[in-house]
Amino acid sequence: MVLESEGMQSVVFDFVLATLLPIYLITALGYTLRSRGVLSTDFLRDSSRLVFNFAAPATLFFALAGSAKSIVIAPYFLLVSMSLLIGLTLLCWLLAPLVVKQRAIRGVFVQGASRGNLLVSGLAFTHGIYGMEGIALASLPLGMYIIFNNIYSVAILKYYESDNDDSMSKYWGDVFKNPVIVAVLAGALCGWLQVDIPESARNTGNLLGQLTVPLILFNVGASFDFKLLRSPNIIGWAATLYKCIIMPVIGVSIAWALGIHGMELGIIFLLLSSPTSSISVVFAQMFGGHQGQAANMVLTSGLLSVITVVVGLAYLQTTGMI
Repeated sequence: MVLESEGMQSVVFDFVLATLLPIYLITALGYTLRSRGVLSTDFLRDSSRLVFNFAAPATLFFALAGSAKSIVIAPYFLLVSMSLLIGLTLLCWLLAPLVVKQRAIRGVFVQGASRGNLLVSGLAFTHGIYGMEGIALASLPLGMYIIFNNIYSVAILKYYESDNDDSMSKYWGDVFKNPVIVAVLAGALCGWLQVDIPESARNTGNLLGQLTVPLILFNVGASFDFKLLRSPNIIGWAATLYKCIIMPVIGVSIAWALGIHGMELGIIFLLLSSPTSSISVVFAQMFGGHQGQAANMVLTSGLLSVITVVVGLAYLQTTGMI
């Protein structure tokens, strides 16, 4: 038991150094370059469009096209995990009016409080703890939740957009013409049908996808407003606490009560406790949300998740739940 505990602590420490530290360093570089005037407003706007219209869709398409699995592998786990992910996301929307009085900011709050960085943090940590077996199992809810969450994020941001007076038909038309949503749906379909994508197309897509994370992190860093951190910010901290503490605590408790144990419970915890996705900043910028608020939610949730993930894993492991 002592050796297992030491091994778990080693995995957690290695993950923080190997995965989280580079993310924070690139983000800090984006903030530094922006504060020194190296990154202009025009560059940030154009790079956000590049990420949103090309790089991010390529990343999501090829990730899903190569990882979609049949639900018959673990149908009960898929049902429970998807119900928790979607249910807790919708619960945040219902709670938003109680926390956020300004209607125009509610979309950013909901996205920041419920949109986890599953592709980066969730899967990376799952691989570090459980290896490829964990990746195969985690990809079941991940693929379906990405489809739901991208549609949901665009819809919720446009719904709360301050100057949004479009008709419902145009509203949903814009949602389903979204490049990210089109890429997610196409990638899931190709993965489900096991479409053999030519190697040249995969290599091209992978090269384009490699732009996604660096550009997003530069934009996140450049969007930070540390004045918001120095003053009380109920909205930002409420979103962070919901994402990093409330979601995993409620989700893991319900999953345990429903008979989910061991590796399956550990994966649910890792998916629910992942910090706010950095791409939420791009979505906020593209759909009229408060970009500074979104960026600070990414910052605070990323910092807090380092503590909550380590503490949560240690508790679940020492109590024998995973």
